[in-house]
Amino acid sequence: MWNLLPHERLRTWQEFRNRISELPPEQALIEIEHLWSYAPYVQNYLHYDLVNEFPGPWELIYDNYYCNLAKALGIMYTLYLSRHDVKIEIRVYIDESTMEQYNLVYVDDGKYVLNLVHDEVVNSTQVPNNLKLKKIITSTELGLDNLL
Repeated sequence: MWNLLPHERLRTWQEFRNRISELPPEQALIEIEHLWSYAPYVQNYLHYDLVNEFPGPWELIYDNYYCNLAKALGIMYTLYLSRHDVKIEIRVYIDESTMEQYNLVYVDDGKYVLNLVHDEVVNSTQVPNNLKLKKIITSTELGLDNLL
């Protein structure tokens, strides 16, 4: 999907969302994690303190630039725009010893966590204890409730 032209990428993403909407939630999460694990990577595209400047779902896919936070945003958009009714939020953590940032997608309060381990869905017990929570980004803060 990632190497397609923008309009083809948007159509493919819509088809993907429709397909995963028919899957059980756990399987849909595995498919979403797999898709986003292979998105092209760029550094420093988005900053967690500038949520009001985040691209919307279609702009994100169209532009095709994905730092780790943009991947988390893409995961959230994908799941939100599927027909699965789950609680989703992005939790931004910092490892203060390395200053590495972790942008994790929590589904159902951490029953499932995406964007921590490459191509693997985990749960909140696998999030390292030394990470400091910096921000929680909700679907309401992103204005997603107005999309549906």
